[in-house]
Amino acid sequence: MAKFDYMAFGYSPGDSDMFVANAKMYSTEETVELCKSEYDYKFLGKRALHPDFRKPTPDDVQDAYCAFRFGLSPEWPDGCYTLVGEGERGAFPVHVIDFERLRCD
Repeated sequence: MAKFDYMAFGYSPGDSDMFVANAKMYSTEETVELCKSEYDYKFLGKRALHPDFRKPTPDDVQDAYCAFRFGLSPEWPDGCYTLVGEGERGAFPVHVIDFERLRCD
């Protein structure tokens, strides 16, 4: 069983490009509420650091798979969680909210 609850994933170290939650622990609705709670600063309108993001809804949640991997990046020498394909070694289901999909035009 994975020891993964939820966290931000980024394309570069330190970035928060998506919110990822363990689908065995959290429903779609719970994932949305966790995301809004953890990243409320992104959704505060004109007071936000990123005022161009709308609040996520259950329709924004995508299903994917995640696993822990060693040797993916020099920034994470002890390994890290990453998105993988279904059926890959150690894969478990997750819910993903991609912040880019929340960008307002």
